[in-house]
Amino acid sequence: MVVLRRTTGGSYLLAELDRSISRLRYAAFRLLPYFPRNEVTIPVTELTGLDNQELDDHEAEEDVEHEEDREEAVLDD
Repeated sequence: MVVLRRTTGGSYLLAELDRSISRLRYAAFRLLPYFPRNEVTIPVTELTGLDNQELDDHEAEEDVEHEEDREEAVLDD
């Protein structure tokens, strides 16, 4: 998996190499640092096919879904 970005809450948005974006968020302690031997970079837009605005929209959708799930859990208790 590849880190796409760090969210405002401090968790990380990851994607598989097959361009699928994970619906889960990952805490920093769950990630392993990788130290490349050279400075080859691949733009996230090339890896996922999404530009920065579409990634922002994806992140916002996920935040809304997580907030709705939290509200339902509180109501169920």
